[in-house]
Amino acid sequence: MKRILLIDSDKVTSELIKKYLEDFGFEVTLTENGKQALDHLNTEGTDMVISEICLCGLTGFDVLQLMRKCMIKAPMVFFSSMDDTATELEAKSMGASKLISKRRDFINLPHIISGLFAETAPMVA
Repeated sequence: MKRILLIDSDKVTSELIKKYLEDFGFEVTLTENGKQALDHLNTEGTDMVISEICLCGLTGFDVLQLMRKCMIKAPMVFFSSMDDTATELEAKSMGASKLISKRRDFINLPHIISGLFAETAPMVA
């Protein structure tokens, strides 16, 4: 079972996303802010981080930068309403795996996440 850390300060949204992803077989841990997320990443195994960009305190971009400085290799996906081209380019330039639109892609989220896991899976000979 793939373990996902979800960072979103909106409790209703994060609970909805958690339940939706769990229905597709993912194990999801919720955190409300970047500090909680970094604490979790330092103690628990995580296969992927999904984060809103706009968070209280540290932004999603800040979390990504700190993850890289701390050599945390889990892929970071942004799931945000900030889905314009400039934000997408910034996310890519910082090393995010993908920017997924909350407005357009919510229904496809489990399939997009599964596809990202498939892309990063090691090839078996």
